[in-house]
Amino acid sequence: MVDNAPKIWNYFKAKGLSDYGIAGLMGNLYAESGLSPINLQNSFEIRLKYTDASYTAAVDNGSYTNFVYDKAGYGLAQWTYWSRKQALLDYARKMKKSIGDLDMQLDFLWQELNISYGAVVMVLKSATSVREASNVVLLQFEKPKKKDDIDVQNKRAEYSQLYYERFAQMQSDDNIDLAAFTSLFQEFRKELQNNDASLWSEDARQWATSKKIFVGSGITSTGELNYMWRDFVTREQMVTVLYRLINGLEVRNDKC
Repeated sequence: MVDNAPKIWNYFKAKGLSDYGIAGLMGNLYAESGLSPINLQNSFEIRLKYTDASYTAAVDNGSYTNFVYDKAGYGLAQWTYWSRKQALLDYARKMKKSIGDLDMQLDFLWQELNISYGAVVMVLKSATSVREASNVVLLQFEKPKKKDDIDVQNKRAEYSQLYYERFAQMQSDDNIDLAAFTSLFQEFRKELQNNDASLWSEDARQWATSKKIFVGSGITSTGELNYMWRDFVTREQMVTVLYRLINGLEVRNDKC
């Protein structure tokens, strides 16, 4: 399954919502749809004899014509009421997008929030806790039948907290010191330093090694020269390669 969470987080971050606000919104969207823009309400899959994908395709190609009035929750926010589903369908057609297109649904959701739920948007921009943001989405936007159930509120706040920890905490960890960055960078380089090169470059690599433009820099666990094809190339290394190539030098003991 595609992880839509980063895209959704970045979308609402660009709209000016606070980290608490984005997390609260995403926790509720996850509870509704698992962040899947093609999600058809589970109880309707058997009733309508559609899967998420086949329902979406049928609405898109016009073979299913009761999208607006079938009372089935659909999409990121599980739009259910006929007027909201009509607005979603009209917007998708206006944008010439699939009813299940993620970008289209995010734009529609943002438009709907600003037009009809301005008070919710204000809280999502100024929220100072995950619980505050999660509850305003649950109680004033999604409004499921059991919205007043404390267990439902707790569960959605729990989902929201996970998104806050995943994205807001990750951003705060970006301010690492030089030593930590150096250590992480060295670990990243180690992942690249191997002979696992792509097939498209095979002819070029064989030619370069046969001409001794490149010489192995170490021995792999299998005893072969390690050319570290996937490592970074410095300017110093690049000019050395060009010098050897242009001057036709035969390299014997030097190492690139």
